[in-house]
Amino acid sequence: MTISRRGLGAALAAPFVRAAGSVRAGAATANISPVLGTSLAGFMTDRKTADVHDELLVRCAALESGSRRLLLCTIDSCMVPRGVLDRCRARIAAGNSVEPACILLSSTHTHSAPPAMHLFQSLPDEKYIAILEERICDAASMAFRRLRPARVGIGLGNEPSLIFNRRYFMKEGSIPADPFGGTRDKVQMNPPAQSPNLLRPAGPVDADHPLIAALGEDGRMIWVYASYAFHYAGFNPADHASADYFGSWCRLVEHSLAGEGVALLANGCAANINGLNLARPFPPGRDYTVIDRTASVLAFESLRVLRSLTYTSDVTLAGALENVELATRRPSKSETAEAIKLVGENPGNAFKERPLIYARETVFVSRFPASVSVPVQGLRIGDHGIGTFPGETFVELGLDIKAKRLLKTTSVISIANDACGYIPTVDAFDAGGYETWRAKSSFVEREAAPKLIAGIERVLAKTTSTQ
Repeated sequence: MTISRRGLGAALAAPFVRAAGSVRAGAATANISPVLGTSLAGFMTDRKTADVHDELLVRCAALESGSRRLLLCTIDSCMVPRGVLDRCRARIAAGNSVEPACILLSSTHTHSAPPAMHLFQSLPDEKYIAILEERICDAASMAFRRLRPARVGIGLGNEPSLIFNRRYFMKEGSIPADPFGGTRDKVQMNPPAQSPNLLRPAGPVDADHPLIAALGEDGRMIWVYASYAFHYAGFNPADHASADYFGSWCRLVEHSLAGEGVALLANGCAANINGLNLARPFPPGRDYTVIDRTASVLAFESLRVLRSLTYTSDVTLAGALENVELATRRPSKSETAEAIKLVGENPGNAFKERPLIYARETVFVSRFPASVSVPVQGLRIGDHGIGTFPGETFVELGLDIKAKRLLKTTSVISIANDACGYIPTVDAFDAGGYETWRAKSSFVEREAAPKLIAGIERVLAKTTSTQ
């Protein structure tokens, strides 16, 4: 499926609201593709890169209004930890006259990229991390260097056909034991398609598709920043590096801009959302059919919204950032001792059986601190707000933030400025399931969700009082 370059013709002729103000925008990308043989994150077992199907990129969109600057950045990575992103934030702020609170750095969550941290049994390569940091900073600096007069348009799309809640209530007795031997789970993540044991989804979806666009005075698009709550598409070869549907969507939208502009797609609150309709069989094979179809369907909706935008130079920018303290769920001494019996005190990374994989996780989580400090961020672009969560966030949390209507419209971005694993709802901990199983991928406290929601409310409120 392709999208014609004529698809954005009406957008380029969209009306301008001319207002007093000085707005400039710029965009840039930088390549972060791995060398062959590099580990790939996204599975419970480690894999090595045998091919780079499409380039992994850092994508940056810079915006300036009056004396204030703002940066939106997406990184084609499963997730990037706070230590890396804090170093990048400091360098970007110092080198480009932008406040740290106005810099948003988020991971797309492709499951076909090198690990930037220890994820299940995939280990980060320090040389790759060093390159990643440099390229994030490079892309940001180039985006600010390319600032030129612009106007901003903001719109809201809706695409419900692609997404499904991946957690299901099942008939009693049909859910397998968890990796620790427990049988308390009330829901199952990605149960067998068309199973007679399916009862109902354990949660909602979020079909919102917000878009922010910066259009130059010459009528050429400078950048488009969008978000969508879709975990990732997948079903590509396991040894390929790929930006998944995020990259495919960007290429389609950029193609429709006739080669002008940079497109960015951030991940919404999609920890429990994917594209599997369990009323149908899982897609056959491992090619790029699912990825490209997903990107094409969403891109058509994106272009529909872009064609409808009105652009203005009357844009207020603001940002606020604060830390939220979360307790961690660590194993007991007896649980740790039992795990060490199974995998040793310094376990390798070649385990195949799930109980052993989670015993390995238990050993590492036992060394975690009693609490972690994680960032929440609020940004304002005109009447549009952006709130961020620091991990893989359940869709209910994003819906909660948007329902509060702190600004006219709101984007909610996950895996932003940090990577603290799954952030389930409190009710999800009662229901159990994969996303709640204690591991490096799921270690924050039961009450993390309400604490983070309250933090995002505070920072978004600060942006509305900032002039």
